[in-house]
Amino acid sequence: MGEILIPFTFEDMPVRPPLTGRPRITDDLQQTLACLVGWDKTTRRLVFVNPQGVLHIASPPVKGIINQQSTGVGSTKQFTDIITSEVMVRSKPNNGGRIWLNIGVAAADNVGYPLDGGEWVNFSINNLLNLHLYFASADDYAIVIYTR
Repeated sequence: MGEILIPFTFEDMPVRPPLTGRPRITDDLQQTLACLVGWDKTTRRLVFVNPQGVLHIASPPVKGIINQQSTGVGSTKQFTDIITSEVMVRSKPNNGGRIWLNIGVAAADNVGYPLDGGEWVNFSINNLLNLHLYFASADDYAIVIYTR
């Protein structure tokens, strides 16, 4: 059984009476607390759930934004080796054509997920290298926002 050497508080979970001294904590309680607490490199935060039991999920910080322009009718784009966790791809609102995107294999006309002007899609992906775009029109833009 371990001891809490330096008690720390959670604003969201008041402890009564306040911890003093060096309280003893069992290994199973320590394991349970570790599963309920997250670290955001600034402070410890409790993991929240809603009444239906679903965890509250927050998106990671944005790492970068790429405005990818079509180089001509039928042009394609495979991105470079950038580690990421989430990606949002948006077709610029004033695009005249359709953009097709695919994961892991080349996108082509009617191959992948279509985005018309102003439409967007958000998904999890491990590396931007797996993201492929196909531009049906010249001078259209895909806006790619990716996270760490």
